[in-house]
Amino acid sequence: MRLVEWARGFVRLGHRDQFRLVAVWSLLGFSRLVILVLPFRLVRRLLGEDRAAASGADATAPVVPLTARERARAVRMGQLILVASRHTPWRSECYPQALTARTLLGLRRIPHRTTFGLRRDGNGLAAHVWVRAGDVAVTGGDGRDYTAVASFLWVPAGRSEG
Repeated sequence: MRLVEWARGFVRLGHRDQFRLVAVWSLLGFSRLVILVLPFRLVRRLLGEDRAAASGADATAPVVPLTARERARAVRMGQLILVASRHTPWRSECYPQALTARTLLGLRRIPHRTTFGLRRDGNGLAAHVWVRAGDVAVTGGDGRDYTAVASFLWVPAGRSEG
């Protein structure tokens, strides 16, 4: 029944949004494959400039002020990633969502920061990753409950930080 409801909702979308949703869904799958196959030392090269939390950079601060169009695109990307991630047969938690957001934002040349964080959770640690573009929490929320341990900044060439 749930599949039928999802299919009806998908059919109601316009062709452009259908294409976007399928593209994001596919990219989530590719991101999951990258996570499973590649070591993090290789993945981190794709994320941008390493701004370790130890350097004193605020991992929650806006990266670069966005134009109204960039902000709207970042919000829309976050919405598409969230919807697509709910309908994958593989795990599409914060990490694949963040890699997908990183890829989409980079393709649109929208500055952003990808941050990895930890927090105490019962007897162990819980890990989380989130992506912000300007003041927009694209994926993973604001990370407020986590201590940032690594932060990667991506700003297109020719554009300066805020």
